[in-house]
Amino acid sequence: MAVNAPAARNRARGAGRALAAGELRLEALRRRREREHRDLVRAALRVFLRRGYAETRVDDILREAGISTRAFYRFHASKDELFLDLFDRANLAAMARLRARVARKPHARAQLDAYVDATLELAYDPRLERQTRLFASVPAELTARHAEDVRACREQLVAVLREIVARGAATGEFPAADPELDAWALHGALGAALELALRPRERPPRAGLARRLRRFCRAALGAAPR
Repeated sequence: MAVNAPAARNRARGAGRALAAGELRLEALRRRREREHRDLVRAALRVFLRRGYAETRVDDILREAGISTRAFYRFHASKDELFLDLFDRANLAAMARLRARVARKPHARAQLDAYVDATLELAYDPRLERQTRLFASVPAELTARHAEDVRACREQLVAVLREIVARGAATGEFPAADPELDAWALHGALGAALELALRPRERPPRAGLARRLRRFCRAALGAAPR
C-alpha cells in the first residue's frame, strides 16, 4: 500500500502540536501549584506568628491563604508537617546567614566571635526575633514526635562550631580544644544564652551578653586573653 506522505506529515505535525500544548498545560499547572504553595506557606507563617503553634488551626490558615481544604492537603498532610516546613525554611536561612558571617572572618577566633554574634542576632534582631520565639515555644510533644528533624538541625549548627574549633586547634589559637566535645559544649552554652535572651522580662543587654559569651567560649578552648 502506498504511503500518503503529505497526510503522514500532517499527522506528525498534529501530534507534535498536541504534545507541545500538553507540555504547556503541565508547565502552567506546575507554576500555578508553586504559587499556591508559596501563598500557603506565607499565610501559614503569618497565622502562626499571630496565634502561636498551639492556637493555630488548619481552618485559620485556609482562611488566611484563601485556599480550599483539598488544596491544603495537596501539599501537607497535617498542621505539624506544614509547621516543620516553615521550620526547615527558617533553619536554612539561618544557616546561610551563619556560614556567610563566619566565612568573612580570616581566623578561628574571629569566626567564633561571629558565630556568637549570629546566634544572639536570632533573639535581638527584630526581623528575626518573632520567628525565633515561635520555633522555640512549640509543645514538647511536637518536638518528641519529630526528634529526628530536631537532631538534624542541631547537628548542622554543631558542624559549623566543629569546623571553627578544629581550625583553631590546628593553628594553635585554641590549644586546649577537642573539636567534637567542645563543639557540643559550646552549642549547649549558646543555646542556654539564647533562651536567656528570649525571656520577655529581665532580658540582658545584647552587648554585655555577647562580651561574656565570647570570653567564656575563648576561655573554654584555651585561647590566650587579648
